[in-house]
Amino acid sequence: MHIQTAVRSRSAPTIPLAGLGREPVGTTLQSIGSVCRFGRNQTIFSDGDEATSSYKVISGAVRLVKLMPDGRRHIAGFRLAGDILGLEWTREYALTAEAVTDVTAVRYARALLERLEEERAEIRTQLTERLRSDLRAAHDHLVSLGCQSAKERVASFLLMLAHRGEVTDGEALDVPMGRQDIADYLGLTIETVCRTLSDLKDSSVIAIPNRHQIVIESIDRLESIVDADSDP
Repeated sequence: MHIQTAVRSRSAPTIPLAGLGREPVGTTLQSIGSVCRFGRNQTIFSDGDEATSSYKVISGAVRLVKLMPDGRRHIAGFRLAGDILGLEWTREYALTAEAVTDVTAVRYARALLERLEEERAEIRTQLTERLRSDLRAAHDHLVSLGCQSAKERVASFLLMLAHRGEVTDGEALDVPMGRQDIADYLGLTIETVCRTLSDLKDSSVIAIPNRHQIVIESIDRLESIVDADSDP
């Protein structure tokens, strides 16, 4: 879904759907969205709340969290700039969304989006494709948790961020999430994540200039780890 990043401020009124005509999809969605901002670790919406809005991330990073009754936390995914969150099949949010960093997003009221879907076939198609993409990503993540070694999981995660950021060999990759977040996403302990990153660094696959940047020294070597590594 392509939505322009120049959006109305939170206080700007939304435009009634009846007056939208046949404007381009990006312009239409821009006109019904409002800017909202969230501080680091602030909750955007909670698991079980009524799903009244969807959000497009303009800047920052969001984690999607499932809290277990015994207090354990699993991170189901991250949403970065350009991503959509809060598109739900049901009337309730299935996960809790928390700002990893300071986040700027565009909020879309669910009722308005549903009316747009009814009036604009191309918007319905794009929203459906977004849901399918999220489902594919969830499937890939389950396969990773069930089949990959710790080293493969960490390498896959770095490759995912590198591909999203279009990072090539020798370029710094921004990693907004902390090591504990990465561990909870990959189903590993923080000690295992830190040890695996150190091993990759010692092997000159990556460099770590600081906690929130990783330099990918060799994309090919990362890919070969994902494809062939069999260490437990």
